[in-house]
Amino acid sequence: MSAKDIIQAFPTPASGGILSTIDKEACEKAVGQILDGGEKTLHELADLLVEPGKGNDVQARHALHATAIRVGGPNKAKQRKAFAKALAGTLADDRPKAVKGFILRQLQICAGNEQAAAIASFLTDEDEHLYEYSAQALEAIGPSTTDHFRKAYPKAKGAPRLTVLQGLGFLRDEKSVKVFRSASKEKDLEIRLAGLWGLMRIASTEDMQFLLDTAAKEEGWGRIKATGYCLQLAEALAAAGKKKEAAKLYQNLKKSRTSNNESHVRLACDKGLAKLK
Repeated sequence: MSAKDIIQAFPTPASGGILSTIDKEACEKAVGQILDGGEKTLHELADLLVEPGKGNDVQARHALHATAIRVGGPNKAKQRKAFAKALAGTLADDRPKAVKGFILRQLQICAGNEQAAAIASFLTDEDEHLYEYSAQALEAIGPSTTDHFRKAYPKAKGAPRLTVLQGLGFLRDEKSVKVFRSASKEKDLEIRLAGLWGLMRIASTEDMQFLLDTAAKEEGWGRIKATGYCLQLAEALAAAGKKKEAAKLYQNLKKSRTSNNESHVRLACDKGLAKLK
């Protein structure tokens, strides 16, 4: 059975764009047929996807999303790997970037490290938010994807560069500590904050003073965010049993945040110090 025939089991929107009638059993059967059809059926299904505004592909999108969710269930590792491999393979085909964006979002649900390289190839692509969808999918896979972010960072420009840097921070990549420090000194505020956030995420006592000194130089919104990262670092150090370092951080913040609009910071420091006793 062709993919076009299989997706007829999925509903089309009624008036008002609402999916009011869904035959669950028929949809479940269709998902099974998609999985049984392997790469051939999945490529046919991907071929039915179109750019937003260029046609009606509601059933194809519904079918692909439903299948991505189903293979993520318990005791379905074999199905998930086969589906994710075939789905990632469709990214190499000549498709509109908006369609590839949808495919990347489905891979975020089901992909494993085996698909990371195919996904990572879009980390520097600013069109249709592909860099963002790529990063989210890699982050969902986990720390094993950090190398892809490291390789992409020097090549990335603009929004993708910020997203890749944030990805390294999200994954707590200790090998990127120099990247975080360097980013914390750049002219762009968002890059600086992402660098400080990355240092906070890896919770290194070696960078505690660097974080404090850099945060103290910020003004306005940057100072607010950077100070928050310092507080989060103190909490992380305390949770790791490094009470002496956490206390030093709290005391420094309390002493340096003296303006009227920073009273909440001093209060947070007092509460943090009290918990250390």
